[in-house]
Amino acid sequence: MSNGADDIAEAIHCMVDAMQVPVAAQPRTTIAPVRVPTMEDFLRHKPAKFTGKVSPDEADAWLRKCEKIFKVMNCEDEQKLLFATYLLNEDVEYWWAGMQQQMGTREELVTWANFRTRFLEKYFPDTVRQDREAEFLALQQGDMTVQEYVNKFEHLVRYYSQDITEE
Repeated sequence: MSNGADDIAEAIHCMVDAMQVPVAAQPRTTIAPVRVPTMEDFLRHKPAKFTGKVSPDEADAWLRKCEKIFKVMNCEDEQKLLFATYLLNEDVEYWWAGMQQQMGTREELVTWANFRTRFLEKYFPDTVRQDREAEFLALQQGDMTVQEYVNKFEHLVRYYSQDITEE
């Protein structure tokens, strides 16, 4: 009997040994779960509300700050739309509700890209962008200090639509 028991014990040891693969040789199957950012995560960044009672430059800055937060949070477009529109207050909230109705009538998707386009059309129209570009092209140091000139240049260059490359 001991011979049969020895055979069984040996077989069990062989099976256990076969199941024990060194840790380094084991395939990595545990991938950190991708966490979807929540509204609470977004609000921790203390984004400003938007009422529309601002200059075009301030509207542009508000949108840029939101996009900066979205980038840090690795937001998908659906979240960007949800988070940004949550910050709309007063007349802007009504503007967006009306815009969504218009978009639906035109069978245009309500997406982050379309929100961004409509927002800029309303609060930072092409005429303002063209004015900033013209201001950039006419920029001269004049009475400004070098640092003031550099600051103004860096502020306005983003509105210049031509490719700036050295030849």
